[in-house]
Amino acid sequence: MRLVVVSAVAVSLVFGTSAMAYPEEAMSLGSELKSELGSMANETKGEMQAEQEQVKENFKAKKDQMKTDMKAKREQMKSEMKAKRDALKAEKQEVKKTAKAKKTKAKKNAKEAAESLAPNTY
Repeated sequence: MRLVVVSAVAVSLVFGTSAMAYPEEAMSLGSELKSELGSMANETKGEMQAEQEQVKENFKAKKDQMKTDMKAKREQMKSEMKAKRDALKAEKQEVKKTAKAKKTKAKKNAKEAAESLAPNTY
């Protein structure tokens, strides 16, 4: 009987002290969990900020690329329009030159015709 009583007391002491240890473990586990969650939240926050920065940089790069492309297109259109303008000027000059030559030839022919019709005084 003594063995049973000693065993019961020992068991109650073990369970009693371990029951006291559980709240301490739960508290330390809770603080560990809280600090772990805090660090995970900070990591996630940092990752989100880095991702936002990356998106901003990509957007800025695309915007700059579009500006560069538009500037190049504008310059190309300017040069094409200048080439067309120069071609039209050259064509206009050619037409003027041809008209002047025709006018000169017509005057010459008219003068020759007038001379041939005029009586010869020699």
